[in-house]
Amino acid sequence: MDELLSIGDFSDRCGLSAKMLRSYAAAGLLVPAAVDGSSGYRYYSTGQLHRARIIALLRRAGIAVDQIAMFFGNPDTVQLDCWDREIVSESTARRQALAQARAALALAQAPPPAQPKASMKGAEVTYAYVTGTATHIGGRDTNQDAVLVSDDLLAVADGLGGLQRGEVASRLALDTLDAAFAADRSISGLLTAGREANRAVWRQANGQDATMGTTLAALALTSDGAAVVLHVGDSRLYRFRAGRLEQLTHDHTVIADLIRAGELSEEDAHTHPYRHVLTRAIGVVPEVDIDYAGVSCEPDDRLLLCTDGLFNALTPDELNIVLASDAEPQKSADQLVTSAVECDAEDNVTVVIIDVH
Repeated sequence: MDELLSIGDFSDRCGLSAKMLRSYAAAGLLVPAAVDGSSGYRYYSTGQLHRARIIALLRRAGIAVDQIAMFFGNPDTVQLDCWDREIVSESTARRQALAQARAALALAQAPPPAQPKASMKGAEVTYAYVTGTATHIGGRDTNQDAVLVSDDLLAVADGLGGLQRGEVASRLALDTLDAAFAADRSISGLLTAGREANRAVWRQANGQDATMGTTLAALALTSDGAAVVLHVGDSRLYRFRAGRLEQLTHDHTVIADLIRAGELSEEDAHTHPYRHVLTRAIGVVPEVDIDYAGVSCEPDDRLLLCTDGLFNALTPDELNIVLASDAEPQKSADQLVTSAVECDAEDNVTVVIIDVH
């Protein structure tokens, strides 16, 4: 007899949340192998993992539950081929519509300045860059920040949830983002990767019946020939150009909303009781609004991705001094983190510096 697993253990192993498993059981698609007669607790067998994983993949492909149920009645690869053609047709039509929208928009706007060309693999308009990364536990007991430097994708994440949950959330979000973007390096693929990261953390939290989440700020060089920032929460992207430091992301926090509305000053924000409260985070809800925008890059630009432990400890002027130096990115990254720690940073501190050439 196959080993029986609790719904939580089965969820962890197959990648479907407990909520999704219950809905599939109600639809007759994936019925528990056993149920405790006294408590009503559901158990699944290890022999059902294969079917569950196929269901998860088909749902990720956008196949409806009722269609999946019919498919398992006669699991023929001909049906998979049919779905594949439908997905390709739909994707092609959507991309054509976006291309037409892009062309229409260009008619009403001045053409953007030409982007510098270099030798970055996989992009039509490309950049050469050098990076440096650094992280420190700061004033916390554990480091729940995570950092990613991958092909054409750089990111930081600041986990939340207490104990080890924040550490799990930030790492899971970046690993999922990296894998999903590798499969489709377009702008559309980047947004899909962000949504996949959110769902991965959300499923993990549901599987553990825990509150878990993370901020996320990522810079991607897409196959569409554009540098794009994607972000949720209060991790940030800055650009240092010609002696001027500019924040390119907008924090998703109660404080930031109050400042933007003119209801709170920058000075009062440092002592406000809600200064650490986020309005958005990866993994806290099943679907989250993800902000994204194109990033203008020129030779000699210096870009900075960072978690809030950095900018809460150092002033913009102090950031400016380090970024304005001629030091290599790694040395500047180390200096920023060291300076934040010396200023008694209350939180973990993580930075990625990108020099564009």
